[in-house]
Amino acid sequence: MKKLLLSILFGCYLLSPRAAHIVGGEIEFIYLSDGIYRINLIQYFDEDQTINPGPDANVEVYIFRNSDSLVISRHVLPLISEEPVEYSNPECAIARLQTLKAVWSAEIALDPAEFDDPQGYYIVYERCCRNDGIRNIVNPDGSGMKYVLEIPPLMINGNVFVNSSPILFSPLSDYACVNQFYYVDFSGTDPDGDSLAYSMTTPLNSSSAVALPTPSAKPHINVLYSSGFSESNVVPGNPPLRISNDGLLTITPSDTGLYVFSVLVEEFRNRVKIGETRREFQMLVIDGCEPPDPPVVDVDIPGNPTFNPETDVLTYTVGERKCFNFQVSNVTPGEEITLRAEGVNFDGDLDEIFQLNQIPVGVGESELLVEVCIPDCPPIRDAPFIVDLIAADNACPLPQLDTLRMMIQVQPPPNDFPVPSITDQTIVGQENVPFMPIPVSATDADTDSMTMKLVIAGLEDPGVYGFGLTVNTSVPGSIQADFTWNTDCLVSDFSELQNFKVGILIEDIDTCLVPNPDTLFFDAQIILPPNENPEVSSSISIPDEIELGNLLSFDVTVSDSDGDDVSLQLVGGNFDLPTYGITFPDASGNTTASSPFSWDLACSAQLYEDGQEFELWFIGDDADKCKVKNFDTLKSVIQVNYPPNLQPEFDPVDRIQTLRVNEVARVPIEAFDIDRDEITLSFAQGVRQPSQDIIFEPATGIGRVRSVLEWQPDCSLLRFGETRTLQDVVLQVVDDACPIRSIDTLKITFEIIDDSELQKTFLPPNVFTPNGDGVNDVFTLSGNADLNQNLPADNCGNVFEYIVINNRAGNTVFRSSSRDFVWSGGQFPSGVYYYLVKFTNSEFKGYIHLLK
Repeated sequence: MKKLLLSILFGCYLLSPRAAHIVGGEIEFIYLSDGIYRINLIQYFDEDQTINPGPDANVEVYIFRNSDSLVISRHVLPLISEEPVEYSNPECAIARLQTLKAVWSAEIALDPAEFDDPQGYYIVYERCCRNDGIRNIVNPDGSGMKYVLEIPPLMINGNVFVNSSPILFSPLSDYACVNQFYYVDFSGTDPDGDSLAYSMTTPLNSSSAVALPTPSAKPHINVLYSSGFSESNVVPGNPPLRISNDGLLTITPSDTGLYVFSVLVEEFRNRVKIGETRREFQMLVIDGCEPPDPPVVDVDIPGNPTFNPETDVLTYTVGERKCFNFQVSNVTPGEEITLRAEGVNFDGDLDEIFQLNQIPVGVGESELLVEVCIPDCPPIRDAPFIVDLIAADNACPLPQLDTLRMMIQVQPPPNDFPVPSITDQTIVGQENVPFMPIPVSATDADTDSMTMKLVIAGLEDPGVYGFGLTVNTSVPGSIQADFTWNTDCLVSDFSELQNFKVGILIEDIDTCLVPNPDTLFFDAQIILPPNENPEVSSSISIPDEIELGNLLSFDVTVSDSDGDDVSLQLVGGNFDLPTYGITFPDASGNTTASSPFSWDLACSAQLYEDGQEFELWFIGDDADKCKVKNFDTLKSVIQVNYPPNLQPEFDPVDRIQTLRVNEVARVPIEAFDIDRDEITLSFAQGVRQPSQDIIFEPATGIGRVRSVLEWQPDCSLLRFGETRTLQDVVLQVVDDACPIRSIDTLKITFEIIDDSELQKTFLPPNVFTPNGDGVNDVFTLSGNADLNQNLPADNCGNVFEYIVINNRAGNTVFRSSSRDFVWSGGQFPSGVYYYLVKFTNSEFKGYIHLLK
């Protein structure tokens, strides 16, 4: 065995003790029965990271809806198994690459009717963190994994959609070596037989670096590749890591390291994509492996020393011994050579055709010879079949192999196909008239035994339609049978099918069991009893027009002159009957059946939205003995006339209103309706109003309605230092007329101003006399009869903060932050006092005489 050189240095790839240890994984979704499914989460762990905790006892996955990324359901999955991932060759195992597979699984119930969104759903699980020794992504130990599985809707067009996600490929169980070709079959299987396509994709990052992030909706976050790496160069090599469309992963790596990669698997049914999954995993690339030294294969054809397998076809005739030597050279004593054969242009179990085994190389041996014998019956008749003969050693990390492709043609034993006694013809059967059996026989010139089988094109069981084939005698070289047909339509249902393509397959049991390429086909037709169409009629002449609010009623009858059973039903040509108050019970009977039609044309907004013309289809059908249905239809198109409706209107109002900030404005609003309908006054629906502080109570009334628009705008409506701005308030008035509702809108534009001019007229009083006479007893700047003596109103740029009063010595005798302050002079003597009124961005200074 070609073993790993002892000089390999693993120290470069030791992972930090603090590193997490999740290698990769995927999600599976499996259909069990209608409404019952199984969700599996599979994760792989780096077992060399022994300081890390083991797999979680439970995990939680989320199911999101694709159309809006809403969480539809959450499911807890318990841990059910843990097992190591085995190497391709256990003798190649190294300490730094030991992988554990953990599986969480639960059977869940989902109502398919609640999962019928056409855009499908996706299942998400997140976990942190990755190995910190990964080379090709940024901050690996701070990046987590996000596993996503896209699934189709569970119900489509009212039917449960049966589908399971792909069962994915085996994980990487081996390491790769620098400058050596590495390959692994990374393909999966689909339980439903859907087609799978494989491609490289970027791994997904978790939504946060916590150990168990809450699964997040789209958009998904990709990991960041380190400098020099990308989706097309995720593992460097010549060529870099690639995957074929059918799942063969290949690379000849050029640099050592631990690399993470992701494979996308898309699922197609009837060429339409229905889902996708992805598998994340890691690849370890090391150096110091023995150079590849694969075995070399050749063949030795007895009696044909110049045979060239690249250009020549190996041909054998009947009776000839079909054996040759398969040579395997460049082998080493002690290693084991595995031999196998793979068909190229045919399917079949080649283990039975080529008796090849695992062969150990003995001491002193440098070449192996294996005799290969071709069977007398070839897998392909009358043409060469192509086969690959493969020899593989047990080198590490992966077997090295060599392949020899051969083209072989084998002349099979001679065989004459059976000859039938009848030729193509047309068979006509009369319903319930006894059918005379038709004898069918065949002979075989080789005196082979034969079988005879009845087939009907497009049908699995010919007996469903009364066809039969009874073999009477069968001896080598001869077979005889009777073709029968029971034409009673009480036994077989011929209502949908009366013409058949009948085939009789006669097969001989020859040495190689070569299938007979010909099937004897002939036409069969059944003639059913005549059947007259039923007739449908109404008790009145159905009107073409009807006014809204009326009642339309009449009877409809179906009759049949043959005396057959009849049935009667009503179908709306362009609308759903119950939605519009139409009743017409289905009726059935023998020879005749009747049902009452009733349409109460009460007001309906839906009625108006669907138009004015309504098609009514009264359908009568009969069912004779053979269940063949004939139809008669009474069609009526009724036009519904709707009354006119005048639009409500607003009373005139000033459409431009000026408001000061922090002042209350009240605007009366009235509207009327000439038709005297009930009308409702409110804010316009769907229109964004400038402030939530606007008060406008909805009002409803007959013919006329009134409400008051009240608003005290604040400074938030003035932005960026503006002193004025325009704001639109939109109102609506709607009537309740049916089916045509009318609406009118009113837009009032408010000019919001911040008046700073008021502060320019501020002229405070300069004297007060606290003598108790009730006149000018206190000093205040609010509530004065002379408005100019009051503090200016706050505006958006200037707000009152405080007043301070000082004596001549500069000592403070009074201070207040209230706009409504009052100073009575207290115990202070008469004299002149100085005050400062402070606003946010301005101040007023003055003096006041205190006279006692």
